Amino acid sequence: MKFRFITGALLALAAVSVHAASDAPTGYTKCAQNTGAICTMTGSRSVALGKSGSFVYATKTDSFACIGSAFPSNSYTTSAWCSYAGSTSAASSIAASSAAASAAASSKAASSAAASSKAASSVAASSKAASSTAGIPAATGTVINPTTVTIPANTTKDYGFQRIGISAQAASCDDEGQKPVFLLEDGAVLKNVIIHGGLNGSDGVHCKGNCTLENVHWEDVCEDAATMLGGSGKVMSVVGGSASHASDKVFQHNGKGSTVKVRDFNTYGDIGRFWMSCGNCSDNGGPRKLDIDRVNITGRIWDSAKNVQAYAIRLNYNYGDKATVRNLKIKNYVKGSPKVCVQAVGVQPGEAQTNNGEFFNTAYCDLSPADVTAY
Repeated sequence: MKFRFITGALLALAAVSVHAASDAPTGYTKCAQNTGAICTMTGSRSVALGKSGSFVYATKTDSFACIGSAFPSNSYTTSAWCSYAGSTSAASSIAASSAAASAAASSKAASSAAASSKAASSVAASSKAASSTAGIPAATGTVINPTTVTIPANTTKDYGFQRIGISAQAASCDDEGQKPVFLLEDGAVLKNVIIHGGLNGSDGVHCKGNCTLENVHWEDVCEDAATMLGGSGKVMSVVGGSASHASDKVFQHNGKGSTVKVRDFNTYGDIGRFWMSCGNCSDNGGPRKLDIDRVNITGRIWDSAKNVQAYAIRLNYNYGDKATVRNLKIKNYVKGSPKVCVQAVGVQPGEAQTNNGEFFNTAYCDLSPADVTAY
C-alpha cells in the first residue's frame, strides 16, 4: 500500500512537470507570452515560440519582444509562449531529439520542475530590474491604437513610459510603407514612451518638421524606428532613449536639407544600420545631415537578409550629405569592422546605388578613428 502511494505520487508529479514544460522545449525557460511582452535574457541564445509541444525556433541576442513576426512563419495565438535555452544551440537538433528528450525527462521530472520553478520565480521577480538593465524602462501600461496618433504642432506629449502601438499594418516587418505609430507635426515633442515591439511597432515615429524625441524606447523595431521627413532647416532631435533589434535600420532620413541630431542613445541586439540617407527617393537630393554624440551600439551591426556584417552610417556624398560623429562606441569594434561611415552615390528611383567604401576625415564623413571606440 505504501509502495503504491509513493509510486502514484511520483507519477502525478512527473505528469504535472511534463505538462508544465509542454509550452517550452526541454531545457528552455519560459519568459513571455506571444503578445509583444519582453522576454528578458542576456547573450545570444536559441529561442522558441509555441505551445503544447509544438515550436518554431530562432536565435536572438539579449532581451527581445515575444511576438510571432520575430520567428519563422507560424500561426500561434497570443496563448503561445516564448522561451530560451541555456546557451545558443541549433533548433534542428532540438527538434529531432524532442521525442526522446520528452521520454527521458520523466526520470528527472522532479528536479527539473524545481529548477524551472526557481528560474521562473527569478525571472518574474527581476523583470522590472532586468528591463532597466536592458535599457528599456518597465512599461506602466499598454495601448494599441487603431491608427496613427498625430501630435499637433508645438505640442508636448508625455506618456509616462506607457507602451504604445498601432494595429498591425502588414504581414511582415520587412514590408515597406507601413504607417507610423506617431506622426509629429512641426515643433512637436514626444517623450517618455515605449514603442511597441514587432508588427504593432509598425514604422515607429515620423517627423514632419522640427521635432524632439526625448526618452523614446523602441522595444523591438519593426520597419524603422524613426523617419525624418522635414525639409530645409528642420531638425529631428533625439535625446536619450534606445532601440532594440532593428533588423533594417534605426533612423531613416528622407527630408532634404534637414538634420537628425542624436545624443545619449543606445541600441541593443543586432541592428541592420544606425542611420541612412535615402538612397533612391523620388526627386532625391540633399543635403541631409547627421550629428551624433555619445551613442552606444551594444550589439552587432548585421545585415540579416544577407547574413553579413553591415555598416553603421550611409550617406550620399554626391548630394552633399554630412555625418558628424563623436564618442561612438560599438561592441567589439576594430577599425574597419564594422564600417562606420560609408559614402555612397545617391540615385533616383529605379537606378542602382553604389557604395564607395568607408571614409574618415572627409567633407562628408566628419569623424576620425579616435571618435569610434570598442566596448
